Order: sequence, then structure tokens, then C-alpha cells
Amino acid sequence: RAAGAGPVGCLVPAPAELAAAAGVQLRRWRARGGAVTTALPAGLAGADVVAACLLGTGATGAPRPPYDAAIAAVNAHDAPVVACDLPSGVDASTGAVVAGAVEADVTLCLGAYKRGLALWPARAHTGELRLGDIGILEPGDRPAARLVDGADVWEALTDPDAAGDKRARGVVVVVAGSADMSGAAVLAARGALAAGAGLVTVATPTLARHFVAPNVPEAMTVDLPDDDPDAAFAAVAEACGRADALLIGPGLGHQPPQAALVHRCVAELDLPTVLDADGLNAFRDDAGTLSAHVADHLVLTPHRSELTRICGDGDDDLWERRIDVVPQLARQWRTTIVAKGPGSIIAAPDGRVWIDGAATAALATGGTGDVLAGMTVAALAAGADPARVAATVALHGVAGQVAAERSSVRSVTSLDVARAGPAALRRTQGPGT
Repeated sequence: RAAGAGPVGCLVPAPAELAAAAGVQLRRWRARGGAVTTALPAGLAGADVVAACLLGTGATGAPRPPYDAAIAAVNAHDAPVVACDLPSGVDASTGAVVAGAVEADVTLCLGAYKRGLALWPARAHTGELRLGDIGILEPGDRPAARLVDGADVWEALTDPDAAGDKRARGVVVVVAGSADMSGAAVLAARGALAAGAGLVTVATPTLARHFVAPNVPEAMTVDLPDDDPDAAFAAVAEACGRADALLIGPGLGHQPPQAALVHRCVAELDLPTVLDADGLNAFRDDAGTLSAHVADHLVLTPHRSELTRICGDGDDDLWERRIDVVPQLARQWRTTIVAKGPGSIIAAPDGRVWIDGAATAALATGGTGDVLAGMTVAALAAGADPARVAATVALHGVAGQVAAERSSVRSVTSLDVARAGPAALRRTQGPGT
């Protein structure tokens, strides 16, 4: 009003139902000639923009009357919507949307971002997220989670030293592929190279090896017996002799010989390790043994189904509670967990939590998880730190966006995402790099 606009306060509860502080503000507003109406949706008529300030951060579950009708009226009105702190109807902690929620064009979070707003389905209601500092944070306040973005990539994934050699950039061993899924080994190796690994060795069965070698000429290959877990372990252990990090699982299969190989690698090989796909499936219904790993840094990269399988409790709601469950599991298993999906959650065993707020449908295609696994092991090889894992998840998302810009969201393939890795690095490092 002071800036020359003509605001109208659309009051949803009856004035007598307002709490004491809100009642004081209503009287002040009216004393200054401020317009107020209790008629919705009629009160929105002619509005050029709607500021939706209906429910606060403590609201959970489905909005009750009269707020459900007010939310519907806001969404039906043809004008941009700015949500105050959060779009009413979403759970600010978990990102759940039980029923209707405000569909905002911009959400102005007050004091700090609310972690649930980076998670789906809430993220689909927020529009552009902005932060308004209103002086409510104290110096000792600790964030529940951190939004990971391009700045984190720039800070965590630095360029290699010009005086270094290929081994200084990180030596990676990828245990992946099978006769039916040789492409997974290719994509994982491509992801590792795109993220800057200096040397990549792919340990894969003979039939897959003949496919991997010509499609990833930069990588070395090792023949992996697929029916003798002891011989397979010996081959992997030898390849890891001078390696900095190990990836196990993409396309490997989860028959008894492969599961036995995975368990032995986790129990005996002391180097930073990423378990993806069938590396995780080897622990289905047996997650307790994960905490017995010998590596100082073990990274798990489950999607929704894999996380449910390795927890083995049949809890259909586990994924909806992942923002609380995943950090608990990370501490319990002494692992870094990347719960993949729109709004991926990265939790470290020391309690740090990151959320990848960006999302693109370009990543919703087969094989992009293999690329991410390869990128992650390359990041670990250059420096084992959960922050580097979180930065890699953000980089993978940017690569998906770059790939979509080069063609279209609908036509992006996982190999396109790997090829977009270098451009994604340049984008996150800013112009001119």
C-alpha cells in the first residue's frame, strides 16, 4: 500500500477467530484504511498478483475448511501467486502433499529454506524459491539440510593440478556388467571419465568385455569370472592394488556368485567404494551386514525400490519419510547414502545432509543412475568426502539439463548425460571457465 499498490486483505477465518497477535495487526491495518474482505473467491476479482499466506510451517495433513476452499480459490484465479514461507498445503518438513496445495509461481522462504520444499511432490508447488532474511536465525543455529547447487560443485570438484599425472586425477576400478547388461558397464565407465577420473579399469565378464572395450577405448578391462566368486574377487583385488576408489554393481546381476563377490569386496577391500544397482541388491533383506564394511568411505546410491528392498521391512511409506529415515540409516550403517530421485537426498554418517533442489525429467531414463555411479566413484577417487558426493549429484543434474537443452527432455539418453558432463562442469564453474 505504501508503494502505491491497492492491496486487499482476504481474511479466511472470521475476525473473532484470530489469535491475539493477528487481531492486533488486523486492527492496525483497518486503522490505516486497509481494505479487508472475507468473501472468497469474489475477493480475488481483479487481483494482478496473489500473496498466499494461509498456513504456516507447522501445518500437516490435508488442509481443513475453510483453508481448503481458499487454496482452491487461489489456484483457480488467473494471476501470479507468491507464497509466503511455503505454499499452503505442503508439509514443510517432508515435502508431502496430502490433498490440495497452493500452486505458487514464487515462494519466499523466511529466514531459511524449508527442507521439504526441495522434495517432491512439494517442489512442484513452489515455483521459484527465494530467501528472505528477516533476522530470525541465531549464530548457533544448525541447518537440518543444505541445498546443493553449482557453487558446491565449484568448491568441491576442483580442477586437477597441471603438474599432476593421470594417477593424480584418480584411479578407478568399475566392477559392472554381465552378458545381458554390458551397457551398464559402459555407462558407468563413461560417467567416471566425464567426471575427471585419470584411469578407469572395468572388471566385467568376457561377453561384456568384448562390448566394453570398443565402446570405452580410454578404459582398461579385466576379465571377471561370472561363476567363481573366489577367482572373481582375486581379479578385482589385483585391479584395486593401485586404485583410489571402487564401484561395484551396475548391470552385474544378483545371482549367488555375484552376491558373494559383492559381500567379499565390501568386507575385505579397504578403499573408498560405491555400491550401486546390483551392488545394493546383494544386501536385500540383509542390510545389517553393511555396517561391517572395512572401507572408511562407503557410498550407497539406491533409488526408491532399492532402498525399500535393502531395508527389507516392507514399509511402503519409507520413501515418503526418507528425509528422516536416510540420515538415520547413514549413521547406523556408517555410510554416505544418495537416495536418488527428484530432490535427491545425500546423507553422511556424521549427520550432514544435502538435498539436490534441481530436477529435470531428462534423468528419467534408463542408465542415468549408472552414469551417476561412475561420476561418484571418480569424485571419491580424487578425494573421499561426502561433500564431494553431494556436489557430484548436483553436477549430474546439471548434465541432465545441458543434455535436454541440446536436444529435448523427451529424447535425452543416459549416454547424452555422460557426454554433457564436461559442459556441466563449465556451467557450474561460471562464465569464462
